[in-house]
Amino acid sequence: MTSKHLLVAWLCGLFTFGASPLAAAEPADPANAGVLLASLNGSVNHRIVYDGEPRRRDPAVPWASPAELRERDSGDCVDYATAKYFSLVAAGLPPAQLRIAYVEAQSGVPDGPRQRHMVLAWLPPDDADGDPLILDNLLDAVRPLSRRPDLRVLISFNTEGIWSGLARGRPARDARRITAWARVLDRLAAYDLDSTRTTTGSR
Repeated sequence: MTSKHLLVAWLCGLFTFGASPLAAAEPADPANAGVLLASLNGSVNHRIVYDGEPRRRDPAVPWASPAELRERDSGDCVDYATAKYFSLVAAGLPPAQLRIAYVEAQSGVPDGPRQRHMVLAWLPPDDADGDPLILDNLLDAVRPLSRRPDLRVLISFNTEGIWSGLARGRPARDARRITAWARVLDRLAAYDLDSTRTTTGSR
């Protein structure tokens, strides 16, 4: 899938309804990964209207599934990161190379205050050199982590597990230990089941 097709698919909502957000499509060409990441990061950043107020009022506000986010078209850093994760999986990037990262972000001057934030990280293949790339709703440019001294990664996770920082290897914990994430995955699984039943029943 080209970067143009990726952008069109996101804008049309095909990722969340054309295929399961939990399952990867045909593998994307690794040579095009950077283009896919840059196109997707910018399009999602401009597609979703930032609204952090609901979670500021109540930190227990549920994380949105892709379909829920598409319906309301607004969210905070959590919603941007999860939307990018599921969209890139649907575009064919390996889920193992994508991590939603919970970070401390430093604002302003080097000794400025830190606040909790969430981004998406892309990890190069195990046999490749290079920094993880960071997709951030605060920045349209996709930059290597080494060029983001304002970020300190605390944990990262995907559907396969939870890691300390952006560590490689086996996950330290099961992904479902993050309750809000587990609930998103449950709703996606229920959506897939309903879609299968609808498709089967229409034959």
